[in-house]
Amino acid sequence: MLLLKWKEKSEWLKERYKKLRTQYFWDERKYVAVLFFGESNPSQVYVNLKKKYAQEIWLDCLIFGQWKVWFEKEYPDLVDVQMKEYINKDEVIELVERLNDDERCVGIICQLPLTEQLKPYQKEICDAITPLKDMDWLWDKLQEWAFEWKIEFLPATAQAVISLWNAYDLWSFEWKIISVIWQSDIVWRPISRYLELKWADVYSFDIRNTPEEIINQTKKSDVIISCTWALHLIDDRFINEEKNQILIDVGYGFLDGKSTGDVDFEKVENKVYAISPVPWWVGPMTVASLFGNIFVIWWQKRKIEELSK
Repeated sequence: MLLLKWKEKSEWLKERYKKLRTQYFWDERKYVAVLFFGESNPSQVYVNLKKKYAQEIWLDCLIFGQWKVWFEKEYPDLVDVQMKEYINKDEVIELVERLNDDERCVGIICQLPLTEQLKPYQKEICDAITPLKDMDWLWDKLQEWAFEWKIEFLPATAQAVISLWNAYDLWSFEWKIISVIWQSDIVWRPISRYLELKWADVYSFDIRNTPEEIINQTKKSDVIISCTWALHLIDDRFINEEKNQILIDVGYGFLDGKSTGDVDFEKVENKVYAISPVPWWVGPMTVASLFGNIFVIWWQKRKIEELSK
């Protein structure tokens, strides 16, 4: 069985981003803004990873919404908005607009899931982020332009999955049968679209499908990509007996105090050709790809500005 891990590539990207930042982009101090209003433990892990990664490529990372924990004295003019507890949608959108106008801010990340009070307004909040700072590809128009090949852009998690595949030179996607099990269209939609453009035969499943329907198809699939965050959803019932399948686990959470993903690793590890284990791969590389989007947007700034008119 092949373990799909990519720590070396993540380290390479860190060095590349540091050089880009110093040689081509900014001499003065810049920051990335993370909007984090929830209290999800997995989300807290990702926020910590993002803050750490930003520091390693010489960017500041300011967290907004966790006023009891995060505070950056280096930006005294932002203390009022960092120390604020965001409860309603209008307050959040006002914050986003302020960050949009701040030239020191080079990227904005809206950490999902939002609180129950803010969830009904998720689309409105995400669409308030200017496309020139939308690192996570949440703005509807960015998705539309990317799917129409007007810009070259993929959200971070989709990039991580595709980069993993390319790094290990697994196969061509052409005519491969791929099952994508999803909960959020932020991950499912771009991955499925990319695979379809590569002539893969893609089957998508969500909560509306029965376990029997999903299992019937995954057993016939060359690749299974699970991005539900339903811990240990995928076990040996979902795979065939040929030991020729690839499992890519995009889920993350805690079970019995340990970090784990959608795949019940112990039940499938000796029954598949390759697997991406949690927590060693998708999470850290998603963070790396996320920060790479700062530069992808920068390179296409003029094109995005023209499309936004």
